[in-house]
Amino acid sequence: MTSEDHGPTTLSGWGRTIRRRCEVRRPTFDGGLVEAVLDTPRLTVRGAGKSYGDAALPGEDAGDVLDLTAFDRIVSFDEGDGVVIVEGGALLKDVIDQTLPLGWKLPVVPGTERITIGGAIASDVHGKNHPGAGSFGQHVLWIALLRSDGTIAQLSAGQDADGFWATIGGMGLTGVILRAAIQLQRVDTGWMIRNRRRTRSLDETVAAMQAGETRQELDPERHVVAWLDAHTHGASLGRGIVDEYYGASTLDLPGAVAPFPENRSSGSRHPRSLPGPGVVTGATIAAASAARWHLSRSGNSQLVAMRSALCPLDRADGWPAAFGRSGLVQYQFAVPPEEIGTIHEVLAYLGTHGLTPALATLKNLGFGTAGALSFPIPGWTLAVDLPARRLQPGTMHPIDKLIAGAGGRVYLAKDAVTDPELIPLMYPRLPTWRRTRQRLDPAGRWTSGLAERLGLLS
Repeated sequence: MTSEDHGPTTLSGWGRTIRRRCEVRRPTFDGGLVEAVLDTPRLTVRGAGKSYGDAALPGEDAGDVLDLTAFDRIVSFDEGDGVVIVEGGALLKDVIDQTLPLGWKLPVVPGTERITIGGAIASDVHGKNHPGAGSFGQHVLWIALLRSDGTIAQLSAGQDADGFWATIGGMGLTGVILRAAIQLQRVDTGWMIRNRRRTRSLDETVAAMQAGETRQELDPERHVVAWLDAHTHGASLGRGIVDEYYGASTLDLPGAVAPFPENRSSGSRHPRSLPGPGVVTGATIAAASAARWHLSRSGNSQLVAMRSALCPLDRADGWPAAFGRSGLVQYQFAVPPEEIGTIHEVLAYLGTHGLTPALATLKNLGFGTAGALSFPIPGWTLAVDLPARRLQPGTMHPIDKLIAGAGGRVYLAKDAVTDPELIPLMYPRLPTWRRTRQRLDPAGRWTSGLAERLGLLS
């Protein structure tokens, strides 16, 4: 059997805002994968389906979905030098389960470990340690890429560098990431130390983040993130909780604590969406946010399991369902360091237009990669969770314009609402990426709802 082909299936992104009826092809070995690619004129690559919007969905004019979750093997792991070779459909969790107990970890983990290696590369994901560790693509040694003509290209920074960097952050539009080699990082333990500070204003939050960034630049294992209470006004807008984590050594552990916690269960649920508007309303979130802020206390030296610290989303399977049938839009953007005022403007705009986010998190970003569509730029990144039922077409376009004018950009991996006219301004190397993509995809086979909606391909 070369593949498990399904009939018409309805798929959505993790935010459940966009749904597509499509044919899904799920090959189970390399030959079947090549056959599926050559047989299908328009294909959208999909891994774990954790992109919030339509990055892993076909466009409105249909097309098939290529499900890569059968390609989930860890091909090899060299415990001496920490290089793991893994198939593109394997989850980050699979790698962490196998390597962390041996004292090696992925250098970059986003808010969840339930995305695929291929998705992490295609989105060039970042973690809370970006100023010191960079993004995921900076730790990829090489990629085996299945092109649309059925050939396999070996890409690295030294072998077809243009193709390599077009694929890192290329949103799955250059080909299928069959396998990749990734350089892991040594760790003493699977634990982290958390220092927490509660802040009373955005200025105070920013000052705490800036102090943390200085330490992050010297330590790739230092993670900093701020939760913001977006339901306050005036001088209190942007108050929050700043958490800073760093790796614990064996000397930091109490005697009864093992250096590496047991692997977490693989249970991942897909709760049904709640009917109607769900339970995420302005009143409930405002009350929950106030309680979270008031009940939190500043404090240092709390011992936390590394995977719990880095992957909070994995404790929130039901979060999109809570937004009801219309789902959740996560809007994430980055602006340069001197544009912190844009963060304040965006929060104030959302608050005065009935769009106060249910969740708002702020992180530091360092230097990005050579990937033309890679998201990180030096500065700040704010992610806000918004009930989709409150967004009409064009609702977010004034904010898009504000961000583009500040020299910033939106995160394509999460996008569902951005004004396509502003994408070339946000990603000025888009024409260069298109030329490389056309070389790697001579048949013009790869597409997605995101690509068609934002006009990424032409």
